Amino acid sequence: MFAYLTYLLLRGFSFFINLIPEGPALWMGRRVGNLMYLLDLEHRRVAIENLQIAFGQEKSKKERRAIAKKNFQNLGMMAVEFFRIPHMDIETYQKKVETEGVDEALKVLEEKKGALLLIGHFGNWELMAMMSKVINKPILVIAKPIKNNRWLERWIIRSREKIGLEIIPPVNATPKVIQALSQNKVVGIMFDQRGKRSKGIWANFFGRKVPTTPGLAVMALKSGAPVLPVFMIRNDFRKHRLIVKKPLELIRAGDFNKDIEANTQLFNDTLESIIREHPDQWLWIHRRWERPKSSRRK
Repeated sequence: MFAYLTYLLLRGFSFFINLIPEGPALWMGRRVGNLMYLLDLEHRRVAIENLQIAFGQEKSKKERRAIAKKNFQNLGMMAVEFFRIPHMDIETYQKKVETEGVDEALKVLEEKKGALLLIGHFGNWELMAMMSKVINKPILVIAKPIKNNRWLERWIIRSREKIGLEIIPPVNATPKVIQALSQNKVVGIMFDQRGKRSKGIWANFFGRKVPTTPGLAVMALKSGAPVLPVFMIRNDFRKHRLIVKKPLELIRAGDFNKDIEANTQLFNDTLESIIREHPDQWLWIHRRWERPKSSRRK
């Protein structure tokens, strides 16, 4: 019953947020972000701890807290935009989003190997889904199902498919992705979440080793598909910039396992570089680094 009520509340919020103009809606989203920064003590603590790890030697405590607060504001505005995206047409999107590198990126599909998009929880990552309408091709993404709420799961999948996404479940995803690439399709891989200790590659990220999923490197090396970093950056209150960078030069030294490690590190370095340019726009509330034992709750 609680799951169904949650679904109904979110449907009601979506209906309301699409009735009012974008400006007031985003203003509300930013205020919600401010409120969550004050009330959500756990996620605020995680964000500040993460910023201490990443920028403790480079930015003051005041600067790190300002970044955390802007991060919560961005998440609040993104929540509003998430419910408005399925109702957005291509003309509205093009007025809202400036694109950089899209035409050049499409040229890689001439090689008929498909393309892998290195993406992360950056800016409004959900708005990147509209890229499928810009390139006039569906984009496949690996997405975990929403557990314990089948109504919400069906609604979100339908909303994403309406935009132009094809959802791949994470179970046995690699063969499905390689097959899609062989059909010259575009596949987006969220790369910035913490990998499993037992299966991840321990790669540097802001100077500290973190368990990182090797999946993207495995798919790229097995398929021969190019890897393009893609980021959606919030320029100001209403505007965004979609950046599609040139394909990365993958490392192929002849040892498959070492190549996986080297390219996983390359992808981490690429993600770190864009975070350093726009530090307030990454998802700092995700526990990317392991906590020191002294700070873990008993």
